[in-house]
Amino acid sequence: MVDLIGKQFGNLKVIEQLPSQKGRRVWLCVCECGNQIPVKTVYLTTKETTSCGCLKKEQDLINLREQHDNKRIDGVLMPLFKGKEPRKDSGTGYRGVSKYYTRKKEIRYRAWITVNGKRYYKVGFVTAEEAYYKGRLGLEKKYLPKT
Repeated sequence: MVDLIGKQFGNLKVIEQLPSQKGRRVWLCVCECGNQIPVKTVYLTTKETTSCGCLKKEQDLINLREQHDNKRIDGVLMPLFKGKEPRKDSGTGYRGVSKYYTRKKEIRYRAWITVNGKRYYKVGFVTAEEAYYKGRLGLEKKYLPKT
C-alpha cells in the first residue's frame, strides 16, 4: 500500500485518503485552482487525471476560439454558410427562406441572411424556390466575403 498524501500529480496535490470505492483506494486532492475532488489511485498514477477539470475547460475554450477565428474571413465565420441543406425544422425546405403573410392574407416567401449580427432580407417571392435562388443566393453573393 503506497501512501500518496502530500504528492503532486499535475495540478492535483493529495491531501487525504478517503474510504475505498469498489475495492479501489480513493484520495482527496486539491487542485491549484482551489477545487477539491476525489480521485482513484489508478487515475493519479497513470496521469489520466491531472486537474479537477479546470485545465480541460481552459484548453477547450482556447481551442474553440482559435478554431473559429482561423475560419473567419472579414469577421464572418464562413463554415456557417457552406451547407446548402436546410435545417430539419425548416418549413420551406430551403435554407434562409421563410414564409409570411401579406396584409391581404396572401402567402409570400422571404429570403434572409445574417452576417456579423445584421440580418438582410429580400421579400415578395411567390415560391420558396424562387426566394432561395433569386433571393438567398443573391444575398450570399452580396454580403458574404469573397473566398
